[in-house]
Amino acid sequence: MKLALQTPLLDIYKYDVADLSQAMWRKLAMAVAAFTYKNDLTEATIEDLLNYFPMRYEDRSNLIQIDEIHEGLEASLELYARVAGGFQVGKNRGPKAPPLFIFEITAGDAERTRKPVVVWWFISGKGAYRIVNYWKERFDRGTRFVAYGRWEWDGRKNTFALRINKPDELEILPSESDYNEFGLLKIKNLSTVEDAEAEAQSLEMVSNPKSKIQNPKSDDDEDLIEDTDNPKFAMIHVGRRVPVYRKLGPFQTKRLREIIYNILQNLDKSSVKETLPEDLRKRQNLISRAAALEEIHFPPEDSDIAEYASARSNAHRRLIFEEFFWVSFALQLKRGERAKEPKGTLIEINDKIYERINGLLPFTLTGAQERVIKRIFDDMQSDAPMNRLVQGDVGSGKTIVAFLAMFAAMENGYQTALMAPTEILAEQHARNAKKIFADSNYRVELLTG
Repeated sequence: MKLALQTPLLDIYKYDVADLSQAMWRKLAMAVAAFTYKNDLTEATIEDLLNYFPMRYEDRSNLIQIDEIHEGLEASLELYARVAGGFQVGKNRGPKAPPLFIFEITAGDAERTRKPVVVWWFISGKGAYRIVNYWKERFDRGTRFVAYGRWEWDGRKNTFALRINKPDELEILPSESDYNEFGLLKIKNLSTVEDAEAEAQSLEMVSNPKSKIQNPKSDDDEDLIEDTDNPKFAMIHVGRRVPVYRKLGPFQTKRLREIIYNILQNLDKSSVKETLPEDLRKRQNLISRAAALEEIHFPPEDSDIAEYASARSNAHRRLIFEEFFWVSFALQLKRGERAKEPKGTLIEINDKIYERINGLLPFTLTGAQERVIKRIFDDMQSDAPMNRLVQGDVGSGKTIVAFLAMFAAMENGYQTALMAPTEILAEQHARNAKKIFADSNYRVELLTG
């Protein structure tokens, strides 16, 4: 049975998608409900989750070798761990400061044509000792993984190094022991908090080998749970252009990537209803809504990653156009409703007013100003409320157009007001208005404060 776009996130556990437990689907529903400002987590749907777009993309489609690295290159490497471990730094940070470690992985590639590279990151917090030992176990000798990022030359180690923010940015790949005699992956399911807790409890602490994790409640322990890899999902993160998401609730970008990928794989595309007319899509050269929701998360192999980085891909164009189209449609409907409402104030524009306008101005209006004023006067004489925006470059004469509209209203016996965003600009408009209306019977006053 396939998923539908309106399937509640709370119900997806019934479909066995992404190896996520019912409790974790509930956490995801809570996070999505908060993101979409919904009052009830039961209202959070697959559509809401798919509208949580990536903040950026990484091109991991081409893996390179160590001998191809140069200073500042952003690239993916498939590496094999040789030595991994952490060492404490900043021991003079103060007695109350939490311990700080640098965790380093020295690794080589399959070719072994050059000396190994180094991947490293900082680990701090109350659970730093435990986390160091955790990652040391994860990256034992021979562990196969993919590292992506900006490679810099490390003169101290005389090799290239990659600093990452979190180990979540590394992807541990299945090793030969992860396959059975038929060449299929042997999946160790770590989909629940209880499974991950049991995994973490099996690790020894650096500072106290007899200590165990009793209750993973701290942020550090959540990181251990969240970063537990499932070999079944390894190839989602490498060999392709991958999305990078902001953290959503307790879910880091890697887990979100796995969840969204599996949802898209199990989604009934016919449940994604098209919202734009077909002829409009053809005129604007837009892809379908179903294709856009899939491609905005996982770009096609032949796509230009630069277009995704600048939000100009086919998927972005489609979804952006759709949003603007329906906003414009709603505004047009609202404008149509307002046009039917009685204005209550009719302004008469006659030849006398035009003569007095010509007498006020010490200069001749431009053709553009005359056209704009005529349209404004037509609106002022109609039964419908006016809804216009005067747009022009600095110095093009927008203010004089406003003054003349005010003058026409005053000639019909009404008071008028011109509002400005700052007091300085209000004073400037007041001075100019006094000059324009100096030969009229109208008084100009400045109101501030």
